[in-house]
Amino acid sequence: MKASLPHYFIGIPIPADIAEPIWEAAKKEPALSFKKWVHPHDYHITLIFLGAADEERLAKLSSLLADAASAAQPFTVQFQHLDIFGDRRQPRVLHLEPERNELLFDLREKTKQAVLKAGFQVEKRPYHPHMTMARKWAGDRPFPDDVPFESGRVQSAVSRFSLFQTHLDRSPKYEEIAQFQLT
Repeated sequence: MKASLPHYFIGIPIPADIAEPIWEAAKKEPALSFKKWVHPHDYHITLIFLGAADEERLAKLSSLLADAASAAQPFTVQFQHLDIFGDRRQPRVLHLEPERNELLFDLREKTKQAVLKAGFQVEKRPYHPHMTMARKWAGDRPFPDDVPFESGRVQSAVSRFSLFQTHLDRSPKYEEIAQFQLT
């Protein structure tokens, strides 16, 4: 029986000095009742989900991502808005959204073109940048319309993006296997 290939994605890692205080504050906020919390060292903004991939395609992709990184410039992401995906009565995902940032969307487009050139598929849904914090609502009431969460109003300098491998049997479960510096 052939072993399944590991899964990968391209994302912007959130530094521990920003992620850990957000995680601590969120877990203490009574309005945020979720069953599964994302490890703070797994906080990131996904640029592209790749899925399963072999070494040959990853090598080709890495070269193309290095080119994309050299054509992009560093920027800052300003997080501000706590929200959910799914029905307010039973949300699937709690996430923190950044303010709209054209340099982030430009980086996403550059990585998307690299991914397509390397022969990967790209989701057709519109890009919705976010940082997942928790999954599976545990509350007995709907998610509140407004949760004051000042700890989420932070900014993060973006000077690189990374190729991550997913390890479902670990925590943290995302491993940076390649980094690409923005110039």
